[in-house]
Amino acid sequence: MKSRILHSVIGVLLALQVNASSIQGDKEEKIQPDELITRHLASIGTAEAIAAARSRTLTGDVLLSFNLGDHGKLRGMASIFSENGKTRVSMIYNSIQYPGDQFAYDGEHVTAGFIRPGLRSPLSKFIFFHDLLLREGLIGGTVTTAWALLDVAERQPRLKYTGLKKIEGRRQHELSYRPKKGAGDVQIWLYFDPETFRHTSSVYKLVRTANMATEITQSPYQRDSYYKILEQFEDFRQVDGLTLPHTYKITFSVEGEPTVLHNWGVSIDEVRQNAPLPPDAFIVR
Repeated sequence: MKSRILHSVIGVLLALQVNASSIQGDKEEKIQPDELITRHLASIGTAEAIAAARSRTLTGDVLLSFNLGDHGKLRGMASIFSENGKTRVSMIYNSIQYPGDQFAYDGEHVTAGFIRPGLRSPLSKFIFFHDLLLREGLIGGTVTTAWALLDVAERQPRLKYTGLKKIEGRRQHELSYRPKKGAGDVQIWLYFDPETFRHTSSVYKLVRTANMATEITQSPYQRDSYYKILEQFEDFRQVDGLTLPHTYKITFSVEGEPTVLHNWGVSIDEVRQNAPLPPDAFIVR
């Protein structure tokens, strides 16, 4: 009898524990977007420290790996400039065939460089034609002063918290981001560490259906094409009271026509706040 009672009590306690865990999980999944953003901004620094950084210059090394659509690797220098809502990303290689990837937003226009006259790299082409990624301050995440979530009240995007989701093998808070206007067919998700609320990843996706001419290719597809940009941010360190990533990774993939898989890994060596920038810093010529 005592054994049966003991087993019964243990069963009840285990059930209560599971139920409590479930309730806690539900509570975590019901976090509101404004609460998530508040915690995220606190993970960067105080409001005063964030406001004090009007511009930022980051420099380091970059390794570009061609996995599909080409082959080989290129090493070079990377620089990321930002000033308030303006951004420029430059990744330059010692290669005649592929001299670099460059794209910028000067507050009005998005510009992107060419690898040969009239020909942009697949990544630069995508960002140029889908300029909302730079206009909204999404590209580069918290690396830049233009980061979208620093100015939600002004941008007024549609935000939807969609729970804890697995991204690159890690469970993260997922936030769907829809710009107020100009999003087109691009889908955007932002991911945050459940413990620190740091922004760890962004995913941008676009599907182009077969036999549809687009500005990207200017010719009909023979089959559906799936475009995806994955940004990842790691190695967070303190800089002037701000916690910023010092490793920035980009994966650009296209499934369909054409087929592409390119990876960029940027290791940031130096971060300077409020350094003077030339007037044309945010225009790619």
